[in-house]
Amino acid sequence: MKRLLRHLPLLMLAVLALTSCDKQDDIDRAYTHYRYDIVTYLGENGTGALFEYLGHGDSAAITLQSRVTVSEVKTQQRVLLRYNYADEAVAARQRDIDVYGCNGIFSDSLRMTQSPDSLPRHEVKLRSMWRTGEFINVHCQVEYTNKARTFLLVADGKTLNSDTVECYLSHDLLGERGTFWRDCYASFNVGALWKRPSCKCLRVHLNDVTFPNTEYYDFNK
Repeated sequence: MKRLLRHLPLLMLAVLALTSCDKQDDIDRAYTHYRYDIVTYLGENGTGALFEYLGHGDSAAITLQSRVTVSEVKTQQRVLLRYNYADEAVAARQRDIDVYGCNGIFSDSLRMTQSPDSLPRHEVKLRSMWRTGEFINVHCQVEYTNKARTFLLVADGKTLNSDTVECYLSHDLLGERGTFWRDCYASFNVGALWKRPSCKCLRVHLNDVTFPNTEYYDFNK
């Protein structure tokens, strides 16, 4: 069983490949035939690491079975997985996969505050934001600092019982000065809020320099 160690510092996105392949065809495939998905790391069984993939919206979950082990990633953590399917079972609920890279990303649950105006909201460059099941996923660019920062999704507690719950992407450089822009991936579990019958819309506010006239995005049931 191959051992995979690809838990990189947050905000780092690298194109990684297993270097223990014996055949040139395998190496070429790792670079030319692959997917990037944000998935949940489920732990390991006797074969290797397991991941759960959710498609857009409310698609059924698919279990991804690998033949590698993953270090420094906690169970239930969301990760950016670079892989490809190793089988042809298109409609199956479990798929065998070949893993080429596994990157740690910001993985958290929805927070709550009574004072949303006090949240730090340092600017980002949004690339995309989408929902998969109970997760709101974000791909953006942030300014690199080489230091720790906070990157959270926070709900306004005063709107929790409203049909539209106001949420804020809170980004704080913690006093550091940003330099160049770098890719960032994040995934937030909003299930506790999304399951509420009263919640019809989850509205995410952010400070985006790519689309400065768009102050928020709505996710509707």
